[in-house]
Amino acid sequence: MGKALGRLESLLTGDLYYLFRIWGSLWPWLLFSIALALSCRRNNQPNLAKQSAFLLLSPALSGALAELLKITLRRERPSPLETYIFRPFTDRTWSSTGLGLPSSHAAVAFGGSMALIILFPRLRQPALVMAVGCAITRVVSGAHYPTDIYLGALVGSLSGILLARWLRIPSLQFWHAQPSPDQP
Repeated sequence: MGKALGRLESLLTGDLYYLFRIWGSLWPWLLFSIALALSCRRNNQPNLAKQSAFLLLSPALSGALAELLKITLRRERPSPLETYIFRPFTDRTWSSTGLGLPSSHAAVAFGGSMALIILFPRLRQPALVMAVGCAITRVVSGAHYPTDIYLGALVGSLSGILLARWLRIPSLQFWHAQPSPDQP
C-alpha cells in the first residue's frame, strides 16, 4: 500500500496535481457556468438561466453543507498522533479551520461533477475522473483521512442530485443527434 501511494504521489505533482485540486474550488464552476450561459444563448437552449445557475449552485451548496457538517462533527485533520481527534464545542465553536470531516474540496468536486453529469450525461466518465482525482489529492497531501473524502463525495453527489430534482433541471442536448424521420 505504501509503494502504491508513493507512485501515486509522484504522479500528482505539478500541473496534474493542481488540475485535480482546482476541481474542488468554486473558480472553475463559476467559469463553466458563464461558458454554459454564453453557449446556450447561441444555441437557443431553453432554461438557460436555470441550468447555468445550477452548474454553479450545485458545487457551492455542496461546499456550504460540508462546512456546516465540519462545525457539527468537529473531527480535526490528520495529525502525527495517527488517531482521530475531535475538537470540543467550546473551542472555536463557529470556525471550521483545522477541521477535516467532510472534505469541502471533495464535496465541491463531486457536487460540480454531478451537475455536469446531469446536464451533459456524456461527460460522466471525465467528470468522475476529475472528482476522484481531486479527492485523491486531498488524501495524498495529508490534508484528509479517506473517510473525510467519502463523506465529502456523498455530500456533493447527493446535494447535486437533490438540487437538480428540486429545480427540475433537464439535460442539455448539445451532442445528441436528432434521428432522421426515415430512421427506425
